[in-house]
Amino acid sequence: MSSADACLASLVELHAEIDRDVRALATIHGSRLRCRRGCSACCLDGLSVRAIEAERIRRSHSELLRNGLPHAVGACAFLDAAGACRIYADRPSVCRSQGLPLRIVFENERDEIEERRDICPLNLEGGPALEALDEEACWLVGPHELRLERLDDRFVAGGALEGRTLLRSLFEQNASD
Repeated sequence: MSSADACLASLVELHAEIDRDVRALATIHGSRLRCRRGCSACCLDGLSVRAIEAERIRRSHSELLRNGLPHAVGACAFLDAAGACRIYADRPSVCRSQGLPLRIVFENERDEIEERRDICPLNLEGGPALEALDEEACWLVGPHELRLERLDDRFVAGGALEGRTLLRSLFEQNASD
């Protein structure tokens, strides 16, 4: 197995782990989550992915990328006419935890550790206030993203192109634009 293939296999495992963790949190927040097939409120245009996730999409959806058309500008290029994701099984990690209550922990300008919480406005009602949630009841932004970054660094070091790729640019129809 090549280094790139090994990295892609690790990415599939990371995505599966994210999905398991997301399912557990979705069970906790089932009464508030309005996210369903066709809900595309979080599916914004202009999203970019790391090289390794772009490669997973290229390998898994070559026919769509070669012959399909991206969704109209303004929403994610991979949405179909009904607002459903055409690459759902292979969607990037950023798409996998959308809708859940999020915890972002960071160091502020005074070198203090600060926490912010957020949730899709469609999912704000129907559950406890974000501030009242236990830490474990929120998706912690950071750990999975750091693992993805390290995996991407290994993938790029194996000879892949470096940098982020706009999702819309993966469509060959855009190559001439």
